Amino acid sequence: MKKIALFILGALLTAGAFAQTPTTATAADKKADMKDLRKDIRDERKDKRERKAAIKSGDAAAAKAETKDIRADKKDIKADAKDAKADGIKHPVRRADRQIARHNRRH
Repeated sequence: MKKIALFILGALLTAGAFAQTPTTATAADKKADMKDLRKDIRDERKDKRERKAAIKSGDAAAAKAETKDIRADKKDIKADAKDAKADGIKHPVRRADRQIARHNRRH
């Protein structure tokens, strides 16, 4: 009877310890977060270029649409950065900017 009671107590303590252990983000999750962040930054930059061209050509409707796209991209960037920070990535936007620049220099 004593052995069963000690076994149950040990099992409860072990279960409690595992329940308190934070879940660690996998490397694949971090890579996916950074890839999504880089994609959103590139989309925002592309939209800014398109908006500049639309303004230059005098197309106000297209410029307004591009502005909406830029706002949506900024919202996505902010959400992705928050998610990446939660996974333990320090300065995710700055890191993504540097990764984009490094990629552009190589290609």
